[in-house]
Amino acid sequence: MTNQITMPPRPVPGPVPAWSFPPATSGLVPGGPATLRCDLPGRRLASVRLVLDAGAGRDARGKEGLATLTARGLLEGTEAGGGTALTAAFERLGASLYASADLTALRIALDVPVTRLAPALELLSTVVREAALADADVARLVRERLEEIAQEDADPGTRAMRELRAVIFPEGARAHRPTGGSPASVTAITGADVRAFYASVDPAEAFAVAAGDLTGTPVDSALASALSGWTGSGPALPPADRVMPVNGPRIVVVDRPGSVQTYLSIAHGVPDRSHGDWPLLSVASHVLGGGLNSRLNAVLREEKGYTYGVRTGLLRLRHCGLMITQGSVHTEVTGDAVADALHGLRSVVADGIAEDECASSVRALADRAPAEYETSRSVAAELADAAANGLGTDYPSRHLAAVRAATPETVARAYRRHVDPEALTVVAVGDAAQIREPLEKLGYAPVTVTATEPAQ
Repeated sequence: MTNQITMPPRPVPGPVPAWSFPPATSGLVPGGPATLRCDLPGRRLASVRLVLDAGAGRDARGKEGLATLTARGLLEGTEAGGGTALTAAFERLGASLYASADLTALRIALDVPVTRLAPALELLSTVVREAALADADVARLVRERLEEIAQEDADPGTRAMRELRAVIFPEGARAHRPTGGSPASVTAITGADVRAFYASVDPAEAFAVAAGDLTGTPVDSALASALSGWTGSGPALPPADRVMPVNGPRIVVVDRPGSVQTYLSIAHGVPDRSHGDWPLLSVASHVLGGGLNSRLNAVLREEKGYTYGVRTGLLRLRHCGLMITQGSVHTEVTGDAVADALHGLRSVVADGIAEDECASSVRALADRAPAEYETSRSVAAELADAAANGLGTDYPSRHLAAVRAATPETVARAYRRHVDPEALTVVAVGDAAQIREPLEKLGYAPVTVTATEPAQ
């Protein structure tokens, strides 16, 4: 007689719970910055982000690059030529200190093992309170920045973005001019300018974000000890402007004689992230150029072989955004590639969004969130950015929920509301002798040609 074994039914996996952005607790340093604390169990690296309302948007006219040089000057320490000693002091704690500036804010980033957070914050306190910003250090940073600008001008992608901003924003807008300054404006900056700029920073307008496995760590008292009583001594910085982009149609060629490729940037102004349609525009961007299966890549890469790939995304500024499609194509097919790109960007208006491409884009954007915010660094940076832009601590969660709720109809409606495919700005960095005529034959807009070197 054969014994029969009864097997239990095979388990069926249940639904995967939706991932949520980690919550943060708000606080305030007495007489100093507002704070956000985000506890991330198991993340033994603590990340602190100090966001100062002193971005490049508040640079003085003719001294563009002040915020950038100030950020870099902070890393030189509390005495002239002290940058190496400051780096060594942080390294002894296993910590790293960075500083940068964009149009919105001057950002200071500290990463350190949780067990050494308190002494690292003490060291950070000396940096922000006693920064030397010495003349000799600033002079060296000016020279380094000038060399960096020359390198940026040699990169077609960077050059295209610089030209795009210069033509889509009016001349009076700060975003019209390079964030890190031009050769003329950077050369004009002195140590006294940098010290005056930093003295005008108001710590009460700042945010300090701490993320990591903070359970049992006196992070609130450590932040208070490091930042309380820190004040600015100079007059208020000029307010950042809110000048909006002016859409086309226009085609601008940045001449690079002999170039075998053309770098394209095609853009349109859209609202800022506080607008309810921003998540829907994120989905529309992904549908158009978010992956190799996107509409534009299906044609330009897979079908035509014009490019290794193009991408469409949203550039985040404080008071507005730009939807940008960019990538390199072979010089000889520049006109055809732009024509196909324009057709793809028009297709959402003409044909809407298909159910499958909307669903796959939503999944791609939502499913990557757990990996995108896996580290203390990424969580702290996102919270700091939301705070700097006045979006609220729950913005990452609200944005993710809105992406998940997107439908083909709402995505297409948002795109039609904010993007006019007949009013795009096209910047092409390439050999004008070869690409100007094909671009003119498109009949989309007049073509203007500018030299490789930006205006001084």
